[in-house]
Amino acid sequence: MALRASAVFLFLGVAAAITLLPASGPAVSAERCEAKIIETLGAQGVPQSDVKSIKVTRAGGGGKSPTNSSYDAWVRLKTCSGYLMLTLTRSCYVQDTYTKGDCQISGMPAY
Repeated sequence: MALRASAVFLFLGVAAAITLLPASGPAVSAERCEAKIIETLGAQGVPQSDVKSIKVTRAGGGGKSPTNSSYDAWVRLKTCSGYLMLTLTRSCYVQDTYTKGDCQISGMPAY
């Protein structure tokens, strides 16, 4: 389910919409994490102009209960071909940040 792109652009100045996958059930509640994701990117020194796209997926935490889920934010940057990854709890607390592929951010683990 795509967020209202115009609201995202006006409020955040980000030239990318955040996409939530899958589009039903608990993933819809990941919209609450939008502000925390943007805040974390800023704290990591990632300029908004470098953000190409952000996708948020539900990551199961074991079992079939939706209360065991967390979210993974896949941030595609314009300056590299990998991802900046954020792992968030259901309540949007950022548990982990790291990069994948050729993306490198100072002080952040890369895999």
